[in-house]
Amino acid sequence: MLQTYVDAWRHSGQAVLDLAEDVADHEWMLSTDLPGWTVHDVLAHLAHLEAVLAGQVPDTEVDATASGVVSTYTEGGVQTRRTHSTSDILAELRAALATRDADLTELPEDPSTPADRTPGAAPWTWETLLRNRVIDMWCHEQDMRRALDRPGSLDSPGAEVTARTFAAAMPFVLGKKVAPGPGTSVHWHITGDIPLEVGATVDDEGRARSGAPDHPTCTITLSSQAFCIVAAGRRRPEDVDVEITGDEDLGRRVLASMTLTI
Repeated sequence: MLQTYVDAWRHSGQAVLDLAEDVADHEWMLSTDLPGWTVHDVLAHLAHLEAVLAGQVPDTEVDATASGVVSTYTEGGVQTRRTHSTSDILAELRAALATRDADLTELPEDPSTPADRTPGAAPWTWETLLRNRVIDMWCHEQDMRRALDRPGSLDSPGAEVTARTFAAAMPFVLGKKVAPGPGTSVHWHITGDIPLEVGATVDDEGRARSGAPDHPTCTITLSSQAFCIVAAGRRRPEDVDVEITGDEDLGRRVLASMTLTI
């Protein structure tokens, strides 16, 4: 499991480096889907977190969740690099990735072992840390690609880990965030590069159980790219191609509640 995450992180990290090498000077200031962040800022964010994990810059302890650290922490890393040249930031990221790559040649056998270093000293296990790094790296690679209009890596190991991680959280979205009545069921028909069939049904206790429903209350159909864009909070559901069949009101409520991270 952990090696799968490391391989996916490594692939996306190299993709970011390769993409950055081909960015023209004026393109670094293009806006991304992240409010207030340019392509330059996204690269700075990645350099900051990887440099922290590589032990190359000081870190500060902050509150953190399973999905990420607080925005003030991530904004701080970007702000301190706003005056840095892109070549310097790229060099920082490249060096940090190389150090981390060497550090991750030996992994603990137990994924639940506390990680030795995390952003903001978050109390994460190795599994949480490495999974989060894949999602963060791949999502930000995609932020850069959309801003630059250079699509790619939609069927990569990082895309696979991200889509499956988000898909596993859909029962939580239905049961806890939408919280419809017992018997309500949703089928997510995810097409495209990472095709997935995800289902959840609310039981008599109000908990959403995973599993494909025979007769879903509604079916939400969208590509794996659109699914990840919505789940990562990059764009509103109405800004991606999506189809709802069955109970349209339920489908819209589910889509509006699908954001898991940003």
